[in-house]
Amino acid sequence: MDAYGFVNCWKREKNELLEVFTNLEQESAVAKKIALMQLSQEQSAMLRSILDDVLTDTLYSFLLGLDGSASIGGVQQTYQLYDELGNSIYDTGELSSEAFEQFRGESEQY
Repeated sequence: MDAYGFVNCWKREKNELLEVFTNLEQESAVAKKIALMQLSQEQSAMLRSILDDVLTDTLYSFLLGLDGSASIGGVQQTYQLYDELGNSIYDTGELSSEAFEQFRGESEQY
């Protein structure tokens, strides 16, 4: 796996979480609480947009934190991840650029 693949896994995870949270047929605690709110279609769409932004910002910040471009809990340093064979997944700076491209790039809808 490389930086692109690693970031892409987190991007897919974000999309899956958004679906689990906003699909009222799901059994997640979040979906159950949203269902209890009995939102209109417009309100549901706005909440989905807000949750999408929250997940995007959180995972983007997490990836930048791993790469040393942002702090995690007030600590800023570079972390390195390795696959099960001991190969480094990314070089410093690669996660930041991939995270920007996949989470903040022009194709991303806000």
